[in-house]
Amino acid sequence: MNIFADGVKLAYPDREREALNARLRAIESDLSSALAAISDVEGKIARIDGATAALPSRLTTVRGRGYAAMGHLEKSIELMTKKWMEVSPTIKQNFYSNVQPLTAQIRALQSEVQRLRAGAGLGGVVFGWASVGSLSAEASTIKARVIAETAKINASLGEFLGSIDAIDRDLKIAEKTMELFSFASFPLKPDESPVLAIEGKIMAKDKCEGTLYFTNQRFIFEGKKEVVLEKKLFIATKKKMERTVLIEQPIGALQEISKGRVGLVAWTGVYIRFKPERRLDETPFDVKDWEADVITRFFQYIIGGEADRDIATVKGITVKETPTIQVVRCPHCGAPYTKEIYKGQTSVQCEYCGTSIILK
Repeated sequence: MNIFADGVKLAYPDREREALNARLRAIESDLSSALAAISDVEGKIARIDGATAALPSRLTTVRGRGYAAMGHLEKSIELMTKKWMEVSPTIKQNFYSNVQPLTAQIRALQSEVQRLRAGAGLGGVVFGWASVGSLSAEASTIKARVIAETAKINASLGEFLGSIDAIDRDLKIAEKTMELFSFASFPLKPDESPVLAIEGKIMAKDKCEGTLYFTNQRFIFEGKKEVVLEKKLFIATKKKMERTVLIEQPIGALQEISKGRVGLVAWTGVYIRFKPERRLDETPFDVKDWEADVITRFFQYIIGGEADRDIATVKGITVKETPTIQVVRCPHCGAPYTKEIYKGQTSVQCEYCGTSIILK
């Protein structure tokens, strides 16, 4: 019930008040979405500014730890940073001149909505309906303007955000790779460089968790097993994690790595198939879906020779090209070695006398 100055009581059904509140909520929604659009653009600009400062530092750190693969990272960061320095002043001026000032207008309209809602609660439904039309029009107009202005800026920011995401993804792979290599139980060979390390589970007969390591020369799977060192009353009181190399092969001995389902349910993993002469069974590994894609991508990167070229460039050394036809003879009996020499293989065994032949 509403009481006016003349003492006459007029009944306003609850549905009138609810209809007004619904209209006010719609206006609030328009204003909130406009504010969100402004905040989103501001956040993107800040993210790009932050990335241009942080990405070079992260790359320097991971290079300092010995990661020399993915040579495209330096160029990608340099190009992205240079272009941002060129266009960011114009983008920021557009934002701070044409978009950010609209925030104050939106806040003022939000305050007006709150005032009308409070008045409706006290019985001022008629006054609320008298004002809501113009308020709705203002809210729609400012929302349309915000959408138009932010869309233009977002079109310019999209390219930079895409580049940042791609660089960040590869840097995370490099950072995680060096972290996992720091735990490895095996040493790297001369001229060997880390390329990729992914945690996974071997799904062969004796399943166990571990890490798949890829260098420019070898594939290694190192399994992890918890070993009990001490028991008291049948309860393990002292344990340690033991790492054991379960598979070690020259990278060239791998014929194919394919992504597929692993196990009885829809787990994603990779299948590693070795060249027939190695007489090794195809081995499945359970890894995450995106990690399976990364493994197949990096295997092609290594086997195609691009990893070696990147590593040589980053380290500032000359690429050692393997000759198409490599004639190897045993230093003991002089017999030629006739089997395939795999990429990453550092020694072979003479087929006749069994002498170990070191490959140069």
